Amino acid sequence: MALGPSRTAEIAEFEFGEREVRAGGTRSYWSESLLRLRSNRVAMLCGAVVLALAVIAVTAPLIALYVSHQTYSEQDLAGLFQPPSGRHWLGTDELGRDTFTRLVYGSRVSLTVGFLTVALSLLVGGTIGLTAGYYGGALDNLLMRLVDTLLSIPSIFLFILLSVLVRPNAVTLSFIIALVGWGSVARLVRAETLSVNTRDFMLATRSTGAPDRRLIFRHLLPNVLPVMIVAASLAVGQIILVEAALSYLGLGIQPPLPSWGNMLSNAPQYFYHSPWLAFYPGACIFVTVLCTNIFGNAVRDAFDPRLR
Repeated sequence: MALGPSRTAEIAEFEFGEREVRAGGTRSYWSESLLRLRSNRVAMLCGAVVLALAVIAVTAPLIALYVSHQTYSEQDLAGLFQPPSGRHWLGTDELGRDTFTRLVYGSRVSLTVGFLTVALSLLVGGTIGLTAGYYGGALDNLLMRLVDTLLSIPSIFLFILLSVLVRPNAVTLSFIIALVGWGSVARLVRAETLSVNTRDFMLATRSTGAPDRRLIFRHLLPNVLPVMIVAASLAVGQIILVEAALSYLGLGIQPPLPSWGNMLSNAPQYFYHSPWLAFYPGACIFVTVLCTNIFGNAVRDAFDPRLR
């Protein structure tokens, strides 16, 4: 008896799966997650945009030397507020500096501050949150009271204090923002750890006598990781805006070194006759934040064991 096309496809798929299992070809958690991530074309496009921005940031000196033929601090007082042209692709600012070159160099500062701060916050806050949520008891109380104390202090005062004590550059500013912001990450990770730690698969694995290291890295961390990824993707844009706010107060990256934040902070007073000075850094921040959020959500969906 002839089989329909759909039934034939089901049988072929079943036989292929059986051959793969017999051949030992079952995919691991990480390989299957990466395969799911690669199948999301929008997310991969956004990831490519973020990667391209990172490459531009790394090669900024070469771009300035061979493409724009300008340095970020080179002034042309006879060419203030020039509109986009063949010589200055994105125009010039209030001191005659090339806007394109400053945007390229600004990406180095803003992306370094954004991603380095997120990495430091996840490292410190994630470790403390996992430790507090997994072990509980007196250690949990001690660590959470430390987090509560940190979060009870207005962050702007801590930013100002630390910025006064330490001369800010891209790296030191990342440490300053991470030192203030890891508490919210720790609280978020702790809450998710408490939820995952009481689920049946954790209790079953613990009943077999598995050591803490296996429980944390093989079972607990993969289930907490999606929350950390979403927090990281949302934090990148907030950190870039924090850097812009500190630059506006004179406590962030100091001129003439450009960042998207201080370029955007200086632009409003010239908006009526030179709107591109506000548009270009704002567009860079918008694209970076949007692509980071979309890619972060896709990574969360791909690596979440509950969505496998």
